[in-house]
Amino acid sequence: MALKLRLVITACFVVGALVTALVTGGTAGAQGAKKSLYVIGAYETKGESSLAVPNFDDGAKLAVKDLEKKGWTVKYERIPAGGVSASSQEEAFLAAEPKNPDVFIGLTSSNVFIPVGPKVAATDLPTFALASPTEGVRTGPSGGDNIFLLRPLNEQTYEKFTDYACKIMKLHRIGLSLVTTAFGPTVQRIVNRTIQKYKGCKVVAAETNGFGDTDMTQQILAFKDANVDAIMSANFPAPFGVLVNQSRQNGLVVPILGGASLNIAKDSGSLQSINNLVVVDDCVPELNHTKSANKFVKAYKKEYGYLPNYASAQVYDAFFMAANAVAKAGHDAKAIDKALAGTVYHGVCDYRNDNNNVMGDSVTVYKYNANGSKKFLKKYPIAFVPSAELATTTTTAAPAAPSST
Repeated sequence: MALKLRLVITACFVVGALVTALVTGGTAGAQGAKKSLYVIGAYETKGESSLAVPNFDDGAKLAVKDLEKKGWTVKYERIPAGGVSASSQEEAFLAAEPKNPDVFIGLTSSNVFIPVGPKVAATDLPTFALASPTEGVRTGPSGGDNIFLLRPLNEQTYEKFTDYACKIMKLHRIGLSLVTTAFGPTVQRIVNRTIQKYKGCKVVAAETNGFGDTDMTQQILAFKDANVDAIMSANFPAPFGVLVNQSRQNGLVVPILGGASLNIAKDSGSLQSINNLVVVDDCVPELNHTKSANKFVKAYKKEYGYLPNYASAQVYDAFFMAANAVAKAGHDAKAIDKALAGTVYHGVCDYRNDNNNVMGDSVTVYKYNANGSKKFLKKYPIAFVPSAELATTTTTAAPAAPSST
């Protein structure tokens, strides 16, 4: 009887030891497979140039913080790269690629995307682009299977904005204010094409400026001579400030319509007046009013002391889309590309990858209340455009201005 008891006790100890070993081994395995993400961003932050803004980097740092709360180990590096210097962006990419990050985030303007995109596309490195020229679609001359555009195409955005200007605002005589990078000619072409749908709505003047211009008096006087009832602008933040302030100083108080850069100019405090400004933007966190957006806006404001914009939110969302892809595909670049190609993600803003690798799925039109807060006007869904129907340009020259009528 005593022998049987000893055998039972011994067996229990053996089983217990085996269970302990299995549990310990399982825990070690889980620790060894801890989720990790490596991201390199190529953009400037405040103070690094006259065009630099903090939003990209601030959005990235908040994403790192929130992912780490969810159990991820995140390595994030930033390489300063100017928004209008193709050589700066190329150098940043060439420095990033050998480090084999899971994801690269950059290509912050058409001016750098169009020339640098082909070099990025020649690799498999998964890349989120922060600008959306038509040339950057998956089958475009600057796009590839590994480049994902976070924003709707420039032509999609300004097509909807032209619809709003002519149909909702019922404008008749529009003046175009265009930066002399690739962005300007694209917008001019799209506005001229779209406006043909509207009888009595036409472009009566088009003026150009450099991205660093500090005096736009001649352009504004030309708009006054053309008797415009609104100015639609495709520009950088600094010229937007000049355009708004000098228009008002010269007695031109018509509505000024602009993209996300107009809001950046407003947030920088450079505008002397916010009256009669209309903005089209593809990601407006404070107007989304979803649980995710509300939480993000609150956390971002607490962390940095200012409200987030499209750049803050899209970089933040890009980290989470990258994490989802890595969780699904591991750290193989081609597998991550494939996982991102099927992305449907509802974060601070919404993303649905189409056959062009364009992920942004809507644009929002808003204006400002007297206290500077945004007032929602209209939201337009973005539909897929077959690549064969997209017009592309590789020029960075100033578009020809039609004579005023």
